[in-house]
Amino acid sequence: MGLRETITRFFQRFFPKKEYPLYKTCTICGERVYLPFRCEYCDNYYCDRHRLPFDHDCKNIEAWKNSRTTPKESWK
Repeated sequence: MGLRETITRFFQRFFPKKEYPLYKTCTICGERVYLPFRCEYCDNYYCDRHRLPFDHDCKNIEAWKNSRTTPKESWK
């Protein structure tokens, strides 16, 4: 085992690589989707029609509304 492999294994314990599924079933409509969208506010998987928080009645939609910025605010 080389030095590079040792260093790589050491840091992989602290920063594990997140595996994303290739296929998932949409939580709302039940459609089997290739490369589904994961909502970062409720951690569920959705098809392209239900990917946005207001399309799937996300339970944390207030956090999504508060995270959005207007174009003028992003230029400051």
